Amino acid sequence: MPPLTSWLLLAILALTALAMPPARAAPVASFDDQREFDYFVLALQWPGTYCQRTSSCCPTNGCCRGSNSPKIFTIHGLWPDYNDGTWPSCCSRASYNPKEISTLTNALEQYWPSLSCGKPSLCHGGKGTFWAHEV
Repeated sequence: MPPLTSWLLLAILALTALAMPPARAAPVASFDDQREFDYFVLALQWPGTYCQRTSSCCPTNGCCRGSNSPKIFTIHGLWPDYNDGTWPSCCSRASYNPKEISTLTNALEQYWPSLSCGKPSLCHGGKGTFWAHEV
């Protein structure tokens, strides 16, 4: 990765951390309480550190791809948030359809990999996939 790109990613990470409120309130509890959010929280992760501490590795996730494992910061999440410290939780009642993001799959696996294999989403009754939770 070119040095300029590395510095840019580091700057984005630092600015994101500085922009976050110091303490988080509880999520908005019900779908009926949802409103337009105020901003996005971008959370990045360093896969090498995560992978050293996990025991839930499988051949398809970012940790176990050998020489193809991520060597850059990857996206951990991009979430809507409110200025008061609360955030929407499982705000969509629509069913997740993987075909809707099929053209993005290769890029998502590279820049937004699921590093935890087999962990179900808390949304969609606990039966969702990683992308059902993230999208």
